[in-house]
Amino acid sequence: MNLRLAPARFRLAVTAAAAAVACGHAPAPVGPPLDPAALLQQIEKAHAEPQTLSASGKAAIDAPQNGGRYQIQIVVRRPASLRIAALDPLGNPAALLVADGGRFALLDLRSNVFYRGPSTPENLSRLIPQPLRDEELVALVLGAMPPLPGARPVEAHRAGEGSVLALESGQVRQEVTVGGDLRIEHVGRFRGGAPWWEASLDDFDEASGQQMPRRLRLSAPAEKIQVDLQLKERVWGKPTSPAAFRLTPPRGVKVIEVE
Repeated sequence: MNLRLAPARFRLAVTAAAAAVACGHAPAPVGPPLDPAALLQQIEKAHAEPQTLSASGKAAIDAPQNGGRYQIQIVVRRPASLRIAALDPLGNPAALLVADGGRFALLDLRSNVFYRGPSTPENLSRLIPQPLRDEELVALVLGAMPPLPGARPVEAHRAGEGSVLALESGQVRQEVTVGGDLRIEHVGRFRGGAPWWEASLDDFDEASGQQMPRRLRLSAPAEKIQVDLQLKERVWGKPTSPAAFRLTPPRGVKVIEVE
């Protein structure tokens, strides 16, 4: 993997260029300004569905902890429910993580330990290191814009055949690059003007008409985290059982309560 953020405090034009380079295209010139509130509404409407997705795939992780490559099975449901199983080389479960209703649980069969507590980015990173909240991760897997609480649209402009939208909430800024069909191609999150994390979405399923990526790359340079998820055998829009996002400790495992 070779993910890099652009320098800190870059402008919207640089965001568009960086996203284009990441996708293997020449940088597009910045076009005329757009109404950011109207563009936000268009993006949200375009990605209101589906509500659920299940898929298999593989994860390649470069991080100080929990790095490696392995097969995964994933189920997500809006707004913030997820289930991720990591498989060993023989296809057997090695770890299972669920999150729902602001709570998380992780059964690590490798060490026979069961973790449970709030569904924070730190706890979710006990399986796959990443800087996202549960609802942000669910949104990106579904190809939608990750929510930024309290955000207001502040800038928007054309970029090639697509456009770039910037939102701000306090000291946090989010810049979203979308294609001409409003598919989300790149998201950059900044905190206090400095890069926080970025996500690149790629390999969209053209035949299905859905704007969901089969490849999702996450990068958090300050935490030295890079994650590459590739999904296949996807099924979306099907009802999911509430039991899919619940997990209780099996008899004999060590239970650890985490904050």
